[in-house]
This record gives sequence, structure tokens and C-alpha cells, in this order.
Amino acid sequence: MGYIYVDAVFYNPIDYTEFVLGKRRLEDVKKISLRALVDTGATFPALPEDVVEKLSLPMYGEAEAETATGKEKVRLALAIIQIEDRTAASYIIIRPRGTTPLIGVVALEQMGYRVDPVTGKLVKGLPLML
Repeated sequence: MGYIYVDAVFYNPIDYTEFVLGKRRLEDVKKISLRALVDTGATFPALPEDVVEKLSLPMYGEAEAETATGKEKVRLALAIIQIEDRTAASYIIIRPRGTTPLIGVVALEQMGYRVDPVTGKLVKGLPLML
């Protein structure tokens, strides 16, 4: 199976919450559409620092994490992620500028997606979040 990429929209969670509450129009929510790598070996999604800054994502400090390069401290932010017609709220690991955006298993499971290893595509199941 090769790499799996999806088109995903990342939203500022504060703006998005105001949209859900009827206090903001969707077109006024800070968002960015990206091609992201589905990484079933990653727990949380990850975004490059410049994207996090453009979206003004709220920062939640640092945490110790096991990454592809070993154990290290990572910076965390929060975002709303949309793939097709499904959304999830998730911590985001902040990666260096220019790195590939990743979708990890937490967001996939919240949205009810699984990876079909035969086709290399996402398959919809029952979502934990809508």
C-alpha cells in the first residue's frame, strides 16, 4: 500500500464554535484547505508552524511525545478538521515550516474513517463526531 492523501480543511476552533452558535458566518471562519498525508502511525494530526500561525490556532503548551525521530517535546494547538462531510476537534502537533500536514488516527476515528489496506482509501464508518 502506498501513501494516502486526503483533501482536508483545518478551521480555527474559536471561529468555528462561533459559527456553530450562529455568531459568525462560515465564510468569516479562519480556515485553510490542504492536501494532508493520512498517517495511521500518528496519534494526532500535525501542521506546519506557518499554517498554525495563519489560522491563529490556540496554543495548549508542550507535551512529551514519541515521534518518528524519537521521544521529544512537541508544541500543541487545537483545530477543527473536516474531511468530506465529517468534522473532528483535535489537538494538533506543530511541526517545522514546510513539512507535510498529517492526519492521525485520533481525528480519523472521531470522524469514523478507517483505511482500507487493499484499496489504500478512506472508508466511512460510524463517526464519534459529526
